[in-house]
Amino acid sequence: MSKFSIIPTLSFCFLFVVAAILITFYFSKNKPKILFYNDFGFNIEYAITSQQRTKGLMGRENLNKDEAMFFVFPEQGIYGFWMKNMLIPIDIIWIDKDLKIIYIEHDVPPCKTDSCTLYKPALPSRYVLEIQAGLSQKLNMRIGDNFYFKK
Repeated sequence: MSKFSIIPTLSFCFLFVVAAILITFYFSKNKPKILFYNDFGFNIEYAITSQQRTKGLMGRENLNKDEAMFFVFPEQGIYGFWMKNMLIPIDIIWIDKDLKIIYIEHDVPPCKTDSCTLYKPALPSRYVLEIQAGLSQKLNMRIGDNFYFKK
């Protein structure tokens, strides 16, 4: 194989990488900031990278009613959460790829020991939403209900 036959392959790989970077940059700058449940809007903070998902809401001393952390996973799967290093109780809502609620864990307390309970659904999810403890019940959230982003 000559060095000239490798050039088109390298050019294609380079263009593919550049395109992937540009698409990622575009979507990271254009993420919707408010996730709605019925008429109630959550100002969401995204947890997209592995590092962001690992930290989550650790160390937070409060979470306002309209604030939420929105975990985005690369694909549908069974994702477990624990409350190690958490300071506040929360509701954890697992959501599928179509933004439909598949499971809710209510009033999950912080874990103050080294062996913390792992909370997870039986069905696969793509997203997880963490909100103020008790709010899912106040808003009457149910499995099968949908969230949405306004355009």
